Amino acid sequence: MKSKIMALLLVLSCLLSIPLQAAADTAATASQPKSVLMLYDSLAIGTPQEGNIEAMQRLFAGFSVSVTAMSLEAYKQGDINGFDQAVLVRNKADEIPDLPADLARDWNGFTGSLLQIGGGLTDRVRQALHIQDKRLDQDYASIRIDELQQVLIPVNDISYLTSYEGQAYGSLTSEKLNLKAPFGVRSGLFAYIPYMTKGNLTEWSAAYLLRDWLGVQTASQAYVMIEGIYPFSNLALVNQMADRLYDAGIPFIAGVQPTFGNWDYPAMQRYMETLKHIQARNGSIVVQTPIVDSTSPPAALKLPNEMSSFLNQLGSSGIAPLGIATEMYWSYDKQYTADALSFFDSGIVYPNKKAWYREKTNTSSTFASAAYTISEAELAAYGGSRTATNLLPLNTTLVYTFTDDTDELNKRLDAITSNWTTFADYKNEVHTVHTPTNVFSSVSGHLAINGTGVHLNDQVQDVDSAHVYVQEGPQSLTTLFSVQNNILIVLIVVTLLLFGIFIIIGHRLYKRKYEQPWRS
Repeated sequence: MKSKIMALLLVLSCLLSIPLQAAADTAATASQPKSVLMLYDSLAIGTPQEGNIEAMQRLFAGFSVSVTAMSLEAYKQGDINGFDQAVLVRNKADEIPDLPADLARDWNGFTGSLLQIGGGLTDRVRQALHIQDKRLDQDYASIRIDELQQVLIPVNDISYLTSYEGQAYGSLTSEKLNLKAPFGVRSGLFAYIPYMTKGNLTEWSAAYLLRDWLGVQTASQAYVMIEGIYPFSNLALVNQMADRLYDAGIPFIAGVQPTFGNWDYPAMQRYMETLKHIQARNGSIVVQTPIVDSTSPPAALKLPNEMSSFLNQLGSSGIAPLGIATEMYWSYDKQYTADALSFFDSGIVYPNKKAWYREKTNTSSTFASAAYTISEAELAAYGGSRTATNLLPLNTTLVYTFTDDTDELNKRLDAITSNWTTFADYKNEVHTVHTPTNVFSSVSGHLAINGTGVHLNDQVQDVDSAHVYVQEGPQSLTTLFSVQNNILIVLIVVTLLLFGIFIIIGHRLYKRKYEQPWRS
């Protein structure tokens, strides 16, 4: 009897473990980072669509999604396999109406999520979303989404959706057709954005659709960042800025520029004191990537050691850096990723100003915690500078640049304190920075260096300006040269004395020669 009961219990335990294991497997799968293949027919250089590939890459980076970007010409059969989702950007659908045969077969057989942007809508996406549209060559469009809007945007070769099935995102209004259509539409695995380019509200509007298409569930956060703080900035003004934001109850991120060496200089010591003060005033320290103006190997080889030494110097001063602020192209470069970005699991992603690649790759590295950046000027242009209570549907950092001009800085601080957005505290999230000798972390607002809590001290210590900037090196033959100098001095003095004596004697002889005849 007992054996039967034991057997029954064993069977029941096995049956109960099956759904638990399945749930665990599902959770593990859901937590795995997504990978996206982004295909494009053209970079559209010299056209209004130029930059939309880069804009999409940065949006995906803000969602911590790895992207592999590939042109249609480079695509080979089966390349789409292994990706969770795929994006097709058509910038020249009129010139290249048909997809390559290998891609067309793979696209139609792909079981993951599909997103198409631009013209040349594929039959699979059109049928899945039941799309009917009207297309215009020249028009002025207005876009509105959430609390943001932009009017009278000149557009070319654009589609307006007249019929569709699925969830609509924002609105795209035609001046010519007097037609109000959705900016984008999504249903299940499929999504479509008729028009998207860099530099206008379509870039931000795409984020709303991407969030749902990617299946992002976590709440987005809004941060404010003061970038461009250097050792030779007006550090007294930096301290005043930190005090004012602290008094206003606004947590902020300080973007600090790394320096490599000269740690014992008074300027560097004052810099460390200011960063400690910022940290004590509810500021989170984020390191900006070094300014790159060369990709020559000698400069490149120094980067990992220099970055590590700067982070360690921060640690020895009681400062815990929490992330890195970088232009997006660094994440598409193997060397920059290995030499600098690999120290950080959190990043703030800027748009590219000028890309200086060292070893470019078409697959991006990602941060476990990422944030997209916008400027105050952009926010103001779209009508959300003061009254928008939320920024964007992904972690977003509103960036201001520090200036030594007191009046201009006060204007920027006024804009921050009058903004209706509730800015989050960056250190409330989980961040980790590691070097071979130190581990910096934050959890729920608590900073730690190598597991030990950081002591916050808002008192700025005075730094003595006296410093020997050039140390005297060891000298050889010092005694010999000293003796030689003394001998030369004696010889010169003796020579001068003899010369003086000869002048006196000569003067006397001269006087005697001419005075004696006159006396006689």
